[in-house]
Parts: sequence; structure tokens; C-alpha cells
Amino acid sequence: MLEAKGLTRRFGALLAVDDVSFTAQRGRVTGMLGPNGAGKTTTLRMLCGVLLPDQGTVLLDGKDLHRSPPAVRRGLGWLPDAAPAWDELRVEQWLTLRTRLYGVDPSAIESALDRCDLMSVRSRIIGRLSRGFRQRVALAAAIVHDPAVLVLDEPGTGLDPLQQRAFRALIRELAQDRAVLLSTHQVGDAQAICDDLVVLSGGRVCAQGDLETLRQSVAGGRLLLETEGDPTEALQGLDGIERVQVEPLEDGWHRATIVPHAHADDLRSAIAAAVTAAGLKWRQLERAVPTLDALIDAPQSKVAP
Repeated sequence: MLEAKGLTRRFGALLAVDDVSFTAQRGRVTGMLGPNGAGKTTTLRMLCGVLLPDQGTVLLDGKDLHRSPPAVRRGLGWLPDAAPAWDELRVEQWLTLRTRLYGVDPSAIESALDRCDLMSVRSRIIGRLSRGFRQRVALAAAIVHDPAVLVLDEPGTGLDPLQQRAFRALIRELAQDRAVLLSTHQVGDAQAICDDLVVLSGGRVCAQGDLETLRQSVAGGRLLLETEGDPTEALQGLDGIERVQVEPLEDGWHRATIVPHAHADDLRSAIAAAVTAAGLKWRQLERAVPTLDALIDAPQSKVAP
């Protein structure tokens, strides 16, 4: 398990990361979601020991990462956003060098090549590979010492849709026996890969929790209703409704977004009865499909873990 406790980092007058705390658990993919400039990369660099925090601690399986010997720090694998590799080397040569740096048996190379689907290019020069394969090479270098925690900074950047799909599947597979923490500014990546999310804005955590809990918090229990005719009058006076927003559609139909009060019961039966009694035909009455975009669009609204 990787745990951040109160991480804070300044660059001169700029407070880049402000009191960030969260955990990444084994067997789960934790996503750090936020717009560019939110503090994601600075936070990851502190988590990996590349950058010292001004305040706060990083715990790797309960041990202080910055005060522990190299043997403890080897429990962490780090893939920066630039996907670094030595372009002049062949794939197998680069991984051989990495095993020597980590002091692990060269037999680990075969496992890393196999898990990252690199067997077919093991003898190729890295600088001549496609972006997708180069990303896999960098990932293989990050896991060749079999770390308990894998940290990835924007791992899908620059990949085409097919490469992204394959890379996402690989990350999910790697998470089966380790904790994976990745940063992204793409909501689609977060929804496709992650089990848990930490949402950053302005260097602070504005939301965190498991994916479904955050989805539901964003949806806020809203209901969508489509009627032939304006349903505003029919919905007036119904208990439990906080507000209704109606927009006209084609051919006289209207879509109403209904926001219930925070602790209201399920209102669908009452709404259906009200619009039917008003003589309105309706073709849709369902809960709004929750998405995570609102966490990026309105990061000020805090969501408790």
C-alpha cells in the first residue's frame, strides 16, 4: 500500500501541492484526476522520492519512503510521463541494464517482456519502435524488479485509440497483484481503468473515493423526464422536488431535469402519476446517467471519501 500524508510543496511563491492525503491499495487502480496544472505530476514525484516534500510523509507498506534504505524504495516502480528509455539500446539490453541497477536476477527480464507483450521486439532498437511499443518498453523497465506499487504519470498520452485500449488492459492486469497509481487529465481514462479516484484542483484534493460513489455524488439523484407538452405545471407542488429545468425538444416534446431534495424518497412513481393525471404523454422517466466530468468542471464542490 502507498499512502500520502499531508504532502505540501512550494516553488517560490507558488503553492503547487497543498496538504494532499490519500492511499493506493493493492489490487486496485487509483487514478489521480485533474486538469493540467492541478499538481498531479508534482505529487507523483514526491511519492516516488524524486522530489522531497516541504511537509508531509510518504509511506510504502507503512515505512517512510524518504527515510528508508534502498531495499524498501525498490518496492516502488515509476513511469514518468516522458516514458524514458535509452534509444540506442535494444529492448533486451535496456531491461538488462535496469536489472543491474535494481540488483535483481536477469531472469526477471523474461517475465517483464512477456507481461508487456514485447517478445516480438526484444531485439529491436528502442528508438525505432512506435510510440505504443516505446510506452510498453518503459512500463517493462518500471516493473522488471516486481514492485509492490506502480506509479504512472499520464501513461496514455500520445497513444492512438487501439494502443490506449491495449495499454489500459495491461494496467488492469498488472493491478491484480500490486497497487497501481496513475495520473490523468482525461475523464475517459479514469472511468475505463480506475477503481478509486483522487481529484486534484489547484494543488488540493477536492474529491476522493471509489468510482461508483463519486459518480453518484455527481449525479445527485437527478431524474430525466420527457413528456409531450411542458410538464412544469404538472410537477408543481410535488413534495421532494427542489427544482425543475425544462427544455423544448422537437415535435412538441420537452425534457425536464428534476433535482430532488437531498433526502427525498424515490419520486418516479409520484412523477409518473402527476404527469398522467395532467393528460401528458411521457416516454422517459429515469435516473440521470452519472459522469465524472462535473468533478473537473466544478472542482470547488468537495466530496468526502
